[in-house]
Amino acid sequence: MKFGYQQASHTFDTSNASTIGSKPSTIFQTLKQIARECEDQGYDSFWVMDHLLQIELAGRRDEPIMEAYTTLAALSAVTDKIKLGTLCTCVFFRNPAMLAKMGASIDQISNGRFWLGIGAGWYREEAKQYGYVFENDMERLCMLEESLQILEKAWTEENPTFHGRYYSIENFTLSPKPVQKPRPPILVGGGGEKVTLKLVAKYADACNLFPKGEELKRKLDALKEHCKSCGRDYRTILKTKLASVMFGRDKEDAMRKLDLYRPSWLDLENYSSSFLYGNQADIAKQVEELQEIGIEYLILNFRGKYDPEDKFSFSRDVMTSF
Repeated sequence: MKFGYQQASHTFDTSNASTIGSKPSTIFQTLKQIARECEDQGYDSFWVMDHLLQIELAGRRDEPIMEAYTTLAALSAVTDKIKLGTLCTCVFFRNPAMLAKMGASIDQISNGRFWLGIGAGWYREEAKQYGYVFENDMERLCMLEESLQILEKAWTEENPTFHGRYYSIENFTLSPKPVQKPRPPILVGGGGEKVTLKLVAKYADACNLFPKGEELKRKLDALKEHCKSCGRDYRTILKTKLASVMFGRDKEDAMRKLDLYRPSWLDLENYSSSFLYGNQADIAKQVEELQEIGIEYLILNFRGKYDPEDKFSFSRDVMTSF
């Protein structure tokens, strides 16, 4: 089991922030410090969300959030070994040819540490505010498939051509190519059992799933079936899960804390269903259960006010068991 860390919230307490000259620390300076700490604490990867508005599960809509790719490029230059990725890139934000160029550039800057996480996108209000057309679910999934085809060609072929319904490239030149060979790894986020997991089987190096327990087992079984249909070895796909963590004295204490952050439209049972919660021993047991189901790579974040002790405690008291 390997572990990644996602910093979903970009709202930080600046009351005791360090200063550079006479200026208070910026959001990026804090993100840089967090990424470096993750590197030192043994996390394999550091992830940012590809959102233009903050999502309700992580904070208020008007809270700050940095643009993903400019942030990753900057982090690439100030870290040494930790992998860097988006969880997950919204497919309709960027033409896939441009996304291939951006990903190749970040892979160059980081010397081969870029990891593309991509999905169909879901945040309608975000699309509306920024002027994107928000297509229906099936249209966005079709856009995702064409994007995955173009990314593969752009990163591995010389002067490829592709003509699809949504995107086209013609005698495409991408120079420099990514450092990683044959290309940076691609993770497809989402658990749609009919289409999304089929795209994982056809094109991706990794899936990223959200649920636990029986629902998680069902989705992994669906992925196995798609692999059989596609002639893909299921074992070649890295099974990753995004999990939010809430520490408490025990499970009951952690659940009380969770209730403070629960969106009003979501009941506590559903809100907590994908969390790892409790004390360190409780959470280690829950990670072990995920591993037994088939998860090989856990990407975690924390709810509530950012506290550097959270990720340090997880690395010291949970990660070391695996």
